Amino acid sequence: MKAWQRFLLLIGLFAAFEALYQLFLYLERRFFPQAPVCILVLGAAVGGLLIAIIILNRGFDNKPVTTDMLDFTLPYEERVKRAEKINKNKKTAKKLMNVFIPLAFVLCIDLIDLYFDIFDKIKGLFG
Repeated sequence: MKAWQRFLLLIGLFAAFEALYQLFLYLERRFFPQAPVCILVLGAAVGGLLIAIIILNRGFDNKPVTTDMLDFTLPYEERVKRAEKINKNKKTAKKLMNVFIPLAFVLCIDLIDLYFDIFDKIKGLFG
């Protein structure tokens, strides 16, 4: 996937996640005004995705794993299988990043709005 395609994908996912989040916030405020469930669920989802990405990617390493990097006491076939599995997990982590980044931006915007009331100030400018 090219960089501009990934950028458009991230912008589209951000817009979709933000719209869904605002809808859930509206429903939460209308029907359950005393329970801050949406922010907790979003924070748990972002944290869970971050942990899953770190585990699948074996930390923050971006290099593909070769058989030479693995333990030489293992048979060659086992090293090949493990290297393929690790590289497959790294590709999965890369795909999860496409979901994590927009969700993290939605969480950041909501936290900024929570502390600084930016949306109310913007409404005040135009209304």
